[in-house]
Amino acid sequence: MNFLRTLIEIPVILIVIVLAVVNDTMVSFSLKFLGFNVSISLSLLILALFFIGYFIGRLDGYIANAPLRSKLSESQKAAKILNKEHQKLGKEHEKLNEHFSHLKEDLEQLKVSSIQEPKVSFKTKLANFFKFHKN
Repeated sequence: MNFLRTLIEIPVILIVIVLAVVNDTMVSFSLKFLGFNVSISLSLLILALFFIGYFIGRLDGYIANAPLRSKLSESQKAAKILNKEHQKLGKEHEKLNEHFSHLKEDLEQLKVSSIQEPKVSFKTKLANFFKFHKN
């Protein structure tokens, strides 16, 4: 955006300077209610009025963007807070993943130990229940 503004400002300033250099006559102003007469070079008047208008426009733009700048600073503060929260949650996530990996290892060990034990079928258990054993 600054590049575009500069691209527009430079030719306009050059045109105003050329206009001021070309018009080199003296101009008289009289303010009758004050009784005041002024003679000034037209080129000086053109440059002075242009730069006064330019700086008033820049000041107006600065003031008009004040609410946007305040919202920007608030959002940057909120982003910092959220970034800290995100880092904190990331650390907690790593800890939970570590605990989960330990639980997976324990589950694998339980599966291996349960495979090693022989399983007795229900039919065999039922047949052994009705069998007579002597002690």
